Amino acid sequence: MVVYHIAGRYVEDGLFIDCNDQGVEFIQAKVDGTLDQLLQGDLDRDLLSCLSKFPLPAANATLVVVQVNSFNCGRLAISLRFSHKIGDMYTMAIFINSWATACRSRIHEVVPPNFELPSLFPVKEPASIQWPTLPFRKNFALARLKFSGQALSRLKATSNASNSSDSIANNSQRSRVEIVSALICKALISVDRVTKGLSRPSVYSTPINLRERVQLKIPANACGNFFAHITIPLTVEEREPSFNGMLNLIGDAHRNAKLKYATIADAGALCSAVADSLRDHVGALGKDGANLIPITSWCRFPLYDSDFWWGKPDSVSNSSPPLRSVRLVDSPVDGGIDAWITLNQDEMVLFKQDPDILACTS
Repeated sequence: MVVYHIAGRYVEDGLFIDCNDQGVEFIQAKVDGTLDQLLQGDLDRDLLSCLSKFPLPAANATLVVVQVNSFNCGRLAISLRFSHKIGDMYTMAIFINSWATACRSRIHEVVPPNFELPSLFPVKEPASIQWPTLPFRKNFALARLKFSGQALSRLKATSNASNSSDSIANNSQRSRVEIVSALICKALISVDRVTKGLSRPSVYSTPINLRERVQLKIPANACGNFFAHITIPLTVEEREPSFNGMLNLIGDAHRNAKLKYATIADAGALCSAVADSLRDHVGALGKDGANLIPITSWCRFPLYDSDFWWGKPDSVSNSSPPLRSVRLVDSPVDGGIDAWITLNQDEMVLFKQDPDILACTS
């Protein structure tokens, strides 16, 4: 097995993966429905939640669960759940594509992933970080919003036209993810003011992939957890938040983080910087009275390259637990972004009615 550590078990006492080849959980399921129920129209949240299973947190439990779902129409949906103990989303993408390549051709054509991260950052003791209890919600809604490439280009051009010449140079470098994140943050701040009846402090938090962003010689195909968090307050002085204001705050935070990590050439300094970013993120999660907006981007990850000999996937989706979250995934066509958003039901109704969200999504 090329990605052999996924078949092992996590040893809590030693904080390591025992590569004992006990295997992963593999489930085959028959779905009484068609795949178009997920690809077209409103999402069937109950159906989507049945297509995947989380790994159990129990001791000696499997770290990966794969579920292959066969629909009445003859099409398939393959779900994959990873424990974060063995890797991040980029690691999951490496595994999916390695598996697909092995199915499509032969194992010798799979590019072996790299497992040097633990040697660069050896575990000494558990991090002294207390995770807060997350507010799981009973009445929540999941929505998939499609931001077309054309709509994102139009937003970028509008932002450039309305800014001063000093800021246009920075805005021209704004990414699709920053543009979508700014639009979503703007809408969620407005929604929060309506539902809470007051103006609360808002916080934006997002993880960033550190592969090829630091001076350390770490391969792009390194497996494990190799990311840091950006966590910033979204200070809004206006009565209503503006898109340009959000874009400047978020874009500057991303640019500053990239510049900071690009200067790090020492493993110890990198560990300290990543640990500090995690503490900031956890602190925001546990901050009472704050409007936390957590956004995760899977854009530019090779999720649409996984061809099992049946062709590339029609859609890559996300099934979120019942708490506020935003996942951004590349659209399969036109350079757009699909946003998978989980909110409580009252928030979702208002969010979908936001004029800018309506104007930029389908």
